[in-house]
Amino acid sequence: MKEKTLKANRQVALLRTSASVLVLCSIAGITQAQSIDEPEAESLVLEEVEVLGIRQSMEKNLNVKRYSNAIVDSITAEDIGKFPDKNVADALQRVPGVSIVRSGGEGARVSIRGTAPELTFTQLNGNYIATPGDEPSRSLDYSLLPAAMIARTDVYKSPEAKLDEGGIGGTVILHTRKPLDLDAGEGMLSVETTYADVTEKYEPQYTGFYSWKNDQESLGVLVGYSKQDRQNRVISTTTENWGWQGDEKPHAGVEARGAMVDADGNEYRDFYAPRAVVGSVFEEERTREGIQLSAQWRPVEQLEFGVNYFRFEQGGNSENYRIVFPEWNYGNAIAPGSLKFDEDGDTLLGIGMLDSGQAELQSPQVGGDYTRAEYVSDTLDFNVNYQGDGYNVRLAVGNSSAEGGPSEKLFASVNSRYGTVTDWSWDLSSGTADIDTSADLGDPNTYPLYDWFSSHWTSSEDEESYYQLDVSIDMDYGWFSSLDVGLKYRDHEINRRITKQSWDDDNAPCPTINWGGVDGACYPWWPDDSFHTDPNGVPDTIDILSSGPMDNIIGGVNVPNFAHLEFDKLKQFLYETYGDPTVIVERDQDYRIGEEITAAYVQQNFTSATLRGNFGVRAVQTKQYARTYDNIDGVLQDEPNVRDSSNTDILPSVNIAWDINDELVMRAALARVVARVDYGDLGGSESIHAPLPGATTRDGFAGNSELEPYKADQFDLGLEWYFDDASAIGFTLFRKDIASFVINGNSLVSREIDGDIWNVNMSMPVNGTDATAQGAELFVQYAFDNGFGVFANYTYTDTELANLDLESGETIKTEIAGTSKDQYNLSVYYENDDFSVRASYNYRSAYADGYSNGVNTFTDEYDQLDVNASYILQENLTLTASIINLTEEKVDRYWGEENRVLGSSYSGRRAYMGLTYSF
Repeated sequence: MKEKTLKANRQVALLRTSASVLVLCSIAGITQAQSIDEPEAESLVLEEVEVLGIRQSMEKNLNVKRYSNAIVDSITAEDIGKFPDKNVADALQRVPGVSIVRSGGEGARVSIRGTAPELTFTQLNGNYIATPGDEPSRSLDYSLLPAAMIARTDVYKSPEAKLDEGGIGGTVILHTRKPLDLDAGEGMLSVETTYADVTEKYEPQYTGFYSWKNDQESLGVLVGYSKQDRQNRVISTTTENWGWQGDEKPHAGVEARGAMVDADGNEYRDFYAPRAVVGSVFEEERTREGIQLSAQWRPVEQLEFGVNYFRFEQGGNSENYRIVFPEWNYGNAIAPGSLKFDEDGDTLLGIGMLDSGQAELQSPQVGGDYTRAEYVSDTLDFNVNYQGDGYNVRLAVGNSSAEGGPSEKLFASVNSRYGTVTDWSWDLSSGTADIDTSADLGDPNTYPLYDWFSSHWTSSEDEESYYQLDVSIDMDYGWFSSLDVGLKYRDHEINRRITKQSWDDDNAPCPTINWGGVDGACYPWWPDDSFHTDPNGVPDTIDILSSGPMDNIIGGVNVPNFAHLEFDKLKQFLYETYGDPTVIVERDQDYRIGEEITAAYVQQNFTSATLRGNFGVRAVQTKQYARTYDNIDGVLQDEPNVRDSSNTDILPSVNIAWDINDELVMRAALARVVARVDYGDLGGSESIHAPLPGATTRDGFAGNSELEPYKADQFDLGLEWYFDDASAIGFTLFRKDIASFVINGNSLVSREIDGDIWNVNMSMPVNGTDATAQGAELFVQYAFDNGFGVFANYTYTDTELANLDLESGETIKTEIAGTSKDQYNLSVYYENDDFSVRASYNYRSAYADGYSNGVNTFTDEYDQLDVNASYILQENLTLTASIINLTEEKVDRYWGEENRVLGSSYSGRRAYMGLTYSF
C-alpha cells in the first residue's frame, strides 16, 4: 500500500510539473494560434470554422461524435501519426473506454469497454484486413500499420445494422486518405530519428505521401510510403509455473507437488511456489514498411470508380537471452532456514539453494531463443459508387491476404555444473525478482554443460475475399429519411503450421545420463534425429557463449548481469559440423479453418427536428470447418479430421439521438452483438492418451470446433453538452450482458478408438455463461482562447464473475479477461502561431489477462506520461520532438494475488526528433 501511495503522489507531482511548464511557455510570450493545413477527414462536419492544429483536431473529433447517430468516438489525422502517439493504438488509448496492450513499449492490440482484444473488430476502409502473425488471431496487431497512412479512425461502441458484425467490445474502422478529397499536389515528407535508453541507439524513420488530381477533379492518384527501423529491447524478470507444495490440491486446476525438504530433512508444505525464476533480455531488430496506392475516377458526376492497394511488411529478427534458476533440485539442496513466506504463510517469497555436499547445484541455466521472422499483409479492393436520383448504389470487391512467422528459430541452453556454483537465492518480496549467487554469472566458464536444443516455429496464413452490395434509398415519408439495405459474402481461410528443423548425427540416442564431471554428458531422451545423441557431437559451451556479461540492464528490473548465448557461433557450428538441416512440417500441430459468412441487413434511418437515429436488423450465417491431424495413443493419424459447424445469428440494433437544443444531445442505443471464436480455440488438434491399467476413461486435450460464438446484449445511455466549437462534456452509461464466451476448461466427450467407444476427459476450450460488464464513461475537453486546452476522460467498468459449468455439475466463477475497473486519460496542451506542446497521461488499473494452473493471471495497474512539442521553422517546415514513457514505467504481472509475482518488464523510454515538410 505504501508503494502505491508513493506512486500516486509522484503522478500528481508530474502532472503539476507538466502544467507548470505550459504556464511558463505562456509567460514567455506565446500568443494566439493560426490555422495549419491538414487533409479534410471524411466526417459529418456541418459548419466550417477556422481553427488550429491540436484544437482543429479536437473540433473534428467532436463533430464526428456529435453528428453521428451511433455512439462513436473519432481520432483524426492530427492525433494519428503526430506526437506523442506513435501509432494508431497509442492514439486510441486516449478514447474513453479504450485500453491497449503494449508490445516493446508500443501499442499493439486494442480493448474496448472491458473486453479482450480478440473481441475488438478492426477494419480498413470498412473491410477486413488480414493480419499476419506466428499464431493466427482475430485481433489486429496495430504495430503493423504505419500511422501516417490513416486519416481518421472511428470507434463504434454501439453497432449499426449496416456495419459488419464481429466485435463484442466495439468496432474500429480505419479510414485512409483519398486523392479527390485532397488538394492537387498536396503531400507530406517526414524524416525522424529515435533514441531509446534501453538500446542507446539512434534509428531512422521516413514517411511521406503525394496526392495528384487533374484540373477537372475527375481523376486522382495518391501514393504513400513509410519505413521505420527500430530495435526493441525488453528487460524482464519472471516466474514460471506456480503450483501447490502439498499433498492435496487446494482447488481444481492447480498442481499438487508434495512437500519441500531442505538439506537437513525439514519438511515444508501447504503453500504456493513457482517452478523457476528467470531474468531475460529480449532484443528485436524490426523493420516496418508500408505502401499505399489509391486512385479515384469520376467519368461523370454520378459515377465513381475507386481502387486501393496496401502492403504492410514487418521484419522481426530477435534474440531472447535468459538466465534461469529452476526447481529441479529443490528436493536435496534447499538451504535450511532459507524459505521466506508472506504474512499468511501460503506463498513462498524467497528461497536459497546450497551445495552442502549432498548434491551439486545444477543451476543456474543460461538459455535463449533466436528467431528470424517476416510478416506481410496485402490488401486490394475495388469499388464502384453510383449516385442516382434519390438512391445510391455501391459495389465493393476485395481480397486481403497475409502470411507471417519465422523462417528460422533456435532454442539452446547450457548449465552450471562441477562445482562452478555453490549457492544461489531469489526473493520476490519487492514485487520483482531479486537474485543472488556465489558465482560470476558473467563468466562463460560458469556454464560448462551443454544442455538442451530445439528448432521449431509456428507460422500462419490468413486470407479473405469479400463481395458487398449496398443500396441507400432516399425517403420522404414522415420521419423516415432513408433506407439502407445490403448483402455481403466473405470467404475466409486460416492456415497454421509448425515447422521443425533438425541436425542428425546418425548415431543412436545416448544410453545413460552422465553427470559425473566426465566430458560428453547427455540425456537418454533425446530424439533419434538430434545431434545430441553423440555426447561428443555438441559444441564446447565456451565457444558459443559471450566472453562477458550483458550491459545496460536498466529500468528498475533486477536482472543480473550474465553471459549469454551467441547464436551466430552456434549456427556456424551446426552447419559446419552437420551441414543443412532436415526441415519438416509437423502435421499434428497444424490446422486449417475455413469460414463462409453471408450477411444481409436492412436499416431504417430517421430524422425530425429534434430526433434522429436508425433501427434495423442484420442476419448472418456462418459456416465453419476445422481440419486437423489427431494423435491417438501417441500415433499420428494419416487421415485428417474435418469437423463442420454452422450457426445463424439475428442481430437487431437501435440508435437514437435527441438534440434537446443546439448544445445538448441525449443518446440511447440497444443491440445484440456477436464475435467469432479465436482460431486457436476452434482448430487445436485432438491428442488422446492411452488409458491407465483398469481405467474406463482416457485423458486428452483438443480445440473445440463446436464452440458457440461470443454473444452479448448491450445497452447505452448518454448525455453530451457541446458548449463551444472544440469544447464539450458528456457521459455514457453502458451495460453488456454476455450470454456466451470462451474459457479453458474440461469436457467429457465420447470417441471411437480401435472400434471401442471411450469417454475422454478432454482439456479444451468451453463456453461460459452469464457474464456482465457495466459502467460509465465521462469525458471533458476545453479549448481556451489563449491557446491552452485540456482533454480528460474516465471510464469505470464493473464486471461480475462469469459462470463456468464443469462436467462434475459444479459451477465456478471466473474473471473476464481484459477488464480494468478504472481507466483515465489527461492531456494538457498549449499552441500558438509557431509552437505547440502537449503532455498526455494515461492510467489503467489491474486486469485479468489469462488463466494458468486453475488461477486467473493479472497485469497490474499501469500509467504512462508522454510529452511532445513542435516548432514551425518556416512556412511548411516543422521541427517535432517527443518523449514516450517519460517516467520510465514498467509492466508488472501476478498470479492470482499481488504477492505471487509473474513478472516485471521494462521496454524503455524513447525520444523522437524530426522534420516534417508539408506542401
